[in-house]
Amino acid sequence: MLAYRIFPYLPRAQPGEPGHPLYLHKPQSGGRLDNPGSYDLWYLAMTPAGAVAEVFGDQNQWTADMFDVPYLRGSRRALATLEIPDSINLLDLDNAQNLVDLRIKPSEVVTRNRAASQAWALRVFNQRNTAGAQQWAGVKWWSFHRPHWEIIGIWETPSRSAPLTLRNIERLDLNNMHVQDAMKSLAKTIV
Repeated sequence: MLAYRIFPYLPRAQPGEPGHPLYLHKPQSGGRLDNPGSYDLWYLAMTPAGAVAEVFGDQNQWTADMFDVPYLRGSRRALATLEIPDSINLLDLDNAQNLVDLRIKPSEVVTRNRAASQAWALRVFNQRNTAGAQQWAGVKWWSFHRPHWEIIGIWETPSRSAPLTLRNIERLDLNNMHVQDAMKSLAKTIV
């Protein structure tokens, strides 16, 4: 399956270096599902417009400079298309039984209360199957911005890398069709 992420792009960056689509900044602590003492997390969207919305959705007005990345000189935000194995075991939080099993309300899935979402994410990360192995490779839920945009988070630990294969890099600007799609869905204005 394909998944998408917005990242600060430096064309000459090598895998594992800032500016490359397969670089994961560590440690993470500010994200909704982050638990840096236990894992790092790849935040991805199942659609390009969903990835755009997750990064820029809180901005009232969209401008050409929103793609600039001041903290990484020479970089500009781009869209990475990544392939993930279809067999990856993600806990689907759009499944009512999974919410019942975790004792999570639907509102707690998309809440912006990081302490609450980080707590249930750690519980999911720590779940084991009958053989004692980690039960889930990550979780899937719906976007705060629009429920039709699915978001996934894939765990990464020192002993296990996320199974991601880079397929494409697309430069972004206000005329990009995925940016336009997200903008229209979110009723944003361009300045």
